[in-house]
Amino acid sequence: MKDRNARYLFEGISADVVRYLVERDGMELTEAISTFHNSETFSKLEDFSTGLYIESPAYVYDLLLSEMKNGRLVP
Repeated sequence: MKDRNARYLFEGISADVVRYLVERDGMELTEAISTFHNSETFSKLEDFSTGLYIESPAYVYDLLLSEMKNGRLVP
């Protein structure tokens, strides 16, 4: 997949995950952005070699919730 397409998917997933944190978890927007952008999940999503950008936003959100619960990503 071309980097432009991967970047588009990455940005869409990122926006959706932040929206989920606000709507489902009651976070303020700035807190949701900071939480996601400072997570290992975000780092994996941003690394296109992981292929995480082709997963659904709900899947990435669930990964983030797991990371938040466990303090790290659990394979």
